[in-house]
Amino acid sequence: MEVKKSFQQVIVLGFALFAMFFGAGNLILPPALGVICGKSWFSGFLMYILADAGLSVIALIAFVKARGGFVASVSRQLTPKTAFVLNFVNALCIGPLIAVPRTAATTFDIGVKPLLTNPAPWMSWVFGLVYFGVVTLLCLRPGKVVDIIGKILSPLMLAALLVLIAIGVIHPLGSAVDAAPISEALSYGLQSGYQTMDMLGVFLLGVIALLSVQESGITDTRKQMRMVALGGVVAGLGLFIVYGGLSYLGATVSGSAAMQTLAQTDRPALLITITHHLVGQYGRLLLGLIVTAACLTTAIGLTSACAKSLEEITTGKLRYQPTMIAVIVISYLLSNFGTEMILSIAAPILNVIFPIFIMLVALSFFPERIREHTYAAPLSALLALIITVLTELSGLFPSLPLHVDRLPLASFGLGWLIPALAAAGIGGVIGMFFPRKQKELKK
Repeated sequence: MEVKKSFQQVIVLGFALFAMFFGAGNLILPPALGVICGKSWFSGFLMYILADAGLSVIALIAFVKARGGFVASVSRQLTPKTAFVLNFVNALCIGPLIAVPRTAATTFDIGVKPLLTNPAPWMSWVFGLVYFGVVTLLCLRPGKVVDIIGKILSPLMLAALLVLIAIGVIHPLGSAVDAAPISEALSYGLQSGYQTMDMLGVFLLGVIALLSVQESGITDTRKQMRMVALGGVVAGLGLFIVYGGLSYLGATVSGSAAMQTLAQTDRPALLITITHHLVGQYGRLLLGLIVTAACLTTAIGLTSACAKSLEEITTGKLRYQPTMIAVIVISYLLSNFGTEMILSIAAPILNVIFPIFIMLVALSFFPERIREHTYAAPLSALLALIITVLTELSGLFPSLPLHVDRLPLASFGLGWLIPALAAAGIGGVIGMFFPRKQKELKK
């Protein structure tokens, strides 16, 4: 009986994590990836799933390994002040500045706007009041978030998604064409994976997952960690299936010039068009159901997790409920900029901070004497930061002779990787002979 109950808890937790990960970006990015990559869609999808679900599951395991104290672990890998800034920026990005307002904007653009005739600008503001009102109500009890999402909203959303994907597989809209070489597909898949922000959300959503497991009556720390890790695996498998299906749907219409234009300029409209072609007049209603469930679950999870994380980072100076209200108010205001605007603003920010967290997660699996007592983490994070900033600058100002495109793996969007790994190695060797002083590293 106990084994059956544990299995059910893992499934519910896995559904909840899947739903909280699978939000606005996860819906609109895979179809665009399929359209842009064409016949190379599977290569782009593999890089996408690695940068999204793959890194997310690895980060969740790192969170579990740190026994829920990944924020403190980052402080010991870097310095308390540096880690505070990094974790604070991460919480703001995954909360009120990018991820949460994007869920509302996407829900309006895809789930509501197509149902209206010539919608006036004020309608998005009214919709936002209703949307974030629901989010507020469901976030007042953070420990109940997983049950609400995992038992009700997530299965509903997943069923609707699988119906849409099954129709597209049985009755494809066309066939994939040569649209992008594999190197470009891999690079686009990586950048799209960053845009989902799922790995960054792990450090916030993990708090909610642990809280839910604790409130279910499991008191043993090892059992709690095992439960969260298994839930992450379940969520990762679900994301793999759904992402692959949505990418395939996009690839089937890659031969259309109109679809290529939408993939570059209006990704919400691309998803609307594909759905309409697949299921006709009922497509808008089905898509509205999927988008509302996906975005609402993500908004609930991220808002609650962001408020809890900020409370932890500031050691209680920012209390949960006032912080949650502030997150919702800021998200409401920013959501009215629209989906594409939020995506365009988010891209360079995420391209800069993602590699830093990737290196910190990777180093968290090394022994303590390496990850905390050497200079591996500070040097690798610093070099990753410098190179990603220079890469973004070279994209904005092509005439600048920065030459970051000559770095190894730069064509795949990974120009920072080899230098960061080399810096980690050098920092580790230096730290073996001259260990970092520990008096300022707070436990």
